[in-house]
Amino acid sequence: MGAILKLLLFFIWAGLIPVLMGLLPTSYLAKHRRRSHIIIISGYLCAFSLFEILGVPILFFLKGDFDLLVRLYSIISPLMAAAGVIRCIRMGGARLPAIVEVLAARRMNAENETMQLIRQKRSSAGQAILFWAVFLALFAFQIYMAYTRASYDGDDAYYVAQSLISWQTGTMYRWDPYTGVSTSLDGRHAMAMLPMWIAAISRLCGTHSTIVTHSMIPMIFLPLSDLCYYAVGKALLYKESPARRLRMLPAFMIVIALIQIYGNVSIYTPETFLLMRTWQGKTVFANVLIPMTFYSLLLITHRLEEGRIGKFPWIVMVLVNTAAGLCTSLAPVMTSMLFIAGCLCIALSYRYKKVMFFGLLSCIPGFVYAVIIFALLLPNFLAGGLNIEFLHSIFG
Repeated sequence: MGAILKLLLFFIWAGLIPVLMGLLPTSYLAKHRRRSHIIIISGYLCAFSLFEILGVPILFFLKGDFDLLVRLYSIISPLMAAAGVIRCIRMGGARLPAIVEVLAARRMNAENETMQLIRQKRSSAGQAILFWAVFLALFAFQIYMAYTRASYDGDDAYYVAQSLISWQTGTMYRWDPYTGVSTSLDGRHAMAMLPMWIAAISRLCGTHSTIVTHSMIPMIFLPLSDLCYYAVGKALLYKESPARRLRMLPAFMIVIALIQIYGNVSIYTPETFLLMRTWQGKTVFANVLIPMTFYSLLLITHRLEEGRIGKFPWIVMVLVNTAAGLCTSLAPVMTSMLFIAGCLCIALSYRYKKVMFFGLLSCIPGFVYAVIIFALLLPNFLAGGLNIEFLHSIFG
């Protein structure tokens, strides 16, 4: 009974509450665009951003009081979730998942837009069902292997140990996981709060952080990554006919799943991080934030073609840049560079200068993060000089 309760608490704190938080940013979308996958992705971006915003000041100004961080997160995140639910209801609610809408329409035998669309796509439905069945089989295989064949590598000695130390001692980055002695703040890793987020989830669900890291976090991050690629696929197929999009989208997801399964050509590929080092910040960066970076840029181009961008693409940009700090030292710099380069291309292509202005504004969290990192590492830089070993110690 205790294990079931802990599992339920895990899915509440690592699943339900982040998803409900996603209703807050997606309430700025028109109702017909508030799809479930966008709500889920936005929710995790909100959760990661909130944890980073709370964690960094506590780390620097309150001596890394992990217990205070957990208390604040456990209060503010449900409040944001409740605010998202209330605002979304006031703005007209959200759309149900497509399969639920289809089943409801068939049951009511209603002559509405959904049923008309079903009839238009009927010729492609058989192939789509087959493709989705193949993808779901590949996805189930990934989940099974991630749970039953947990991979242990050398980085576990740092990242998993840091989560465990915080879970046990109530401090953040104050102990050396290799030796067990107290140490000064590590400028390279300290602001990457994902191990602390995992430790916080472990504390809130009452489960050992190592168990959460290796057995439970993959159940969250693997579907989240596929939802991000699903969003990118829909954005890429934006101009295709409904019938063609019905077939091409599951085919795209099959290709992504195969690349993930057979992408272990080195220990540094995004696929290796996703399936074998799922709990590390680079996993979230490579398999969640980078796809969402391109998704937001594609979304801007689509909105420009429709005549109005709206607030949501910029909200996604800000959330991605803020959440990037949770992952690794280089992530905010890279996401900001991608956004600036993408906005510049869009501004030149569509002759819309405001895109560049708002793109720069959305990158402010990344700029602030870069300044803090530079200030932390400047003493080591001045003492050690510019050399390959030093740069590898920062970004390696």
